[in-house]
Amino acid sequence: MKNKILLFLLAIFILSCESDDSDSHSDSNLQELPLSKRLIGAWNLTDYYSDTYFEEWNEGRIEEIVSAETDYGIEFTDNPKRIILTGFLRYSFKEYEIVDGEKVITYEATNFMDAEHGEGYHTNEWRVENEILITEDPRDGDPYFSLSEMQLSGDNLKLTLDPSQFNPKNSGEITVEYKRK
Repeated sequence: MKNKILLFLLAIFILSCESDDSDSHSDSNLQELPLSKRLIGAWNLTDYYSDTYFEEWNEGRIEEIVSAETDYGIEFTDNPKRIILTGFLRYSFKEYEIVDGEKVITYEATNFMDAEHGEGYHTNEWRVENEILITEDPRDGDPYFSLSEMQLSGDNLKLTLDPSQFNPKNSGEITVEYKRK
């Protein structure tokens, strides 16, 4: 009887080791896929931060996620390559001027991006070129493009945008971070 129990436990151990190996093997297979294939799927927003300086107005704006009031997601589909947005992003913002090299806050409030209205930096059609995520929103006569440097590590995705792409007189950095659902 003891031998049967030991044999049964040994079989369970061997099977569990095999399943662990296949799980880690599938992770390595995922890493071998092109970046555009690894993006496919749904992602939850985990962080949002923007510090943009608008030279034309001599003012800047810092935006930060209000996590407790945010449930925002993005999904990359493959055929067609579309982005589907879900939920709501609440963020606080501070407007500032630069005085003697220091940021001086002039106004504070909160605002939001609502997926129901297609609001976000990454919308509609997408593609990846040289580890840059390119999204395009073909608006009426004035298409909107967004270029984002990508860092994809396991289930974590960080997108970094340069605000000067929207206006050459803007400077700063925008980061949007997601975790795979």
